[in-house]
Amino acid sequence: MKKLLLLTALWVTTSEAQPMHFEAIRNGGNCDGCAFVQASGEITLQTAKEFETFARSQEFGAGLVRLNSPGGSLVGGIILGEAFRSMGVVTEVGSSAPIPNSTSPGLADRSPGVCASACAYAFLGGKERSLDDGAKLGFHRFYRENALAEPTAKLFTGKDLGDAQITTAALVLYILKMGVDPKLISLASEAGPDEMRWISKEEAQRLRITYEPWAYKPWRIDAYHGGAVAIAESNDGLKSIVVSCSKQLGPNVAIINSKPSWDVASWFEQCRTTELPGGHPVFGTLVSVNRIRVIHRKDGAVLMRFHLPTYDPPLTSTSLLSSQLGYPRVCSSYEYQASSENFVPSVRLAVRNCFQD
Repeated sequence: MKKLLLLTALWVTTSEAQPMHFEAIRNGGNCDGCAFVQASGEITLQTAKEFETFARSQEFGAGLVRLNSPGGSLVGGIILGEAFRSMGVVTEVGSSAPIPNSTSPGLADRSPGVCASACAYAFLGGKERSLDDGAKLGFHRFYRENALAEPTAKLFTGKDLGDAQITTAALVLYILKMGVDPKLISLASEAGPDEMRWISKEEAQRLRITYEPWAYKPWRIDAYHGGAVAIAESNDGLKSIVVSCSKQLGPNVAIINSKPSWDVASWFEQCRTTELPGGHPVFGTLVSVNRIRVIHRKDGAVLMRFHLPTYDPPLTSTSLLSSQLGYPRVCSSYEYQASSENFVPSVRLAVRNCFQD
């Protein structure tokens, strides 16, 4: 509590925006993201309580909140972020725009938005976090208001500097609690109180500012039995794509679902037998049905293994079982699209360094 009080006393940003308000929005579709809560305006110390009241009145549950805010109270943003996390909220940066000629209340489309300063810390509270194309997420250092008014004046005592260290520690603890890389504090310090450090999508992914459970981490190389394997793993650890080369069987690619489910096994088998012109596309090469196996592991995981016909696949795509590759809708998924980061060198190394069976 002392740390939060120091945050309130030391670093609060102000703006002329209206206090944050919440509105239930839908876009007329029937999907997970077709209904959401639009949160717009300045964050205050009361915003978290007002959101909790709103959520109860809407039978909100674990839903989606889109943030569009210039900032406000830093401690208010942290309390709001903690409320988001405790309620299992998914956060996005974005706004909403009325659908032309629509007469239905609460009907709107997604549009780009801005979440800056205290809002950016509230955003970190989402159990899942994403940025729309065109959305802007910004951090900066926080100061007392009198320091903003007289930036060159000698305003701080030794106690103030000690309090500043405690405040920084409180921010680091909050960031760690939210699962974000504490390097964010250093990045935020690059911008003064009247500036903004806007976060790129690449930085957001690298520092875990955004978090999508199904998205894949960059490819990595692991040593195995005198050879090498390339691994791409989803953020939640439930899915992975492994490229290896056995001296006996040659190069292969395996997609692994670690969540025990006979439905997954049945779906894999259905996809395996799907007839595609020339074979199943795997990283740019074609694999015939008789070179594909579905395997049940003892730990309950299910894997689908493609034995490649070449040691030199073109590596033109990181996707597997995707409709973009020609799979029918009943046998396509976005859940097996690996990251492109480190893709080519990792896969090349794994395919050319076969392990001993």
